[in-house]
Amino acid sequence: MLSSDRRTFLLTLAALPIAGCGFQPIYLQGSASRSLHGQIRTNLIESRNGFILLERLESRLGEPETNARFEMTVEMSVTQAELILDVKKGIVRYELNGVASITVTDSTSGLVVFTDKLRQTTGYSGTSETAQTNAARQDANERMIVALADQIILRLTSTANSWAK
Repeated sequence: MLSSDRRTFLLTLAALPIAGCGFQPIYLQGSASRSLHGQIRTNLIESRNGFILLERLESRLGEPETNARFEMTVEMSVTQAELILDVKKGIVRYELNGVASITVTDSTSGLVVFTDKLRQTTGYSGTSETAQTNAARQDANERMIVALADQIILRLTSTANSWAK
């Protein structure tokens, strides 16, 4: 019983600095970030990457309502770089670099309310086996796009108090 009280005391003590700095949960009832749910319509990027990105954004931000308050434009590029080459074993390490530029505009006024540029990097190994290399490339690409979508969601929700009032 005594150890249970000690844990409660230590957790309370650990939470004091956070409470003192004005920390608030992003999805607090009535917060601007919570009001974004279903209020952002995203342009369709016609590619597999665009589909993955849009699917992730809508799963976290909700499908846009017909009269969504905001329009978000996402421009995305993915480049590949070869990092390490092991000639003896036929192994190559690749790095995928993704960049997403986002612009959010108010649907009624047409004013740009938020812009940002996000980067994400991931890697995979390629061998002389084409099927394995293609599967690794596709998996790495999908991980990178999902990570970019998560960064976009985090930036939108963490800054919503300043632009989505």
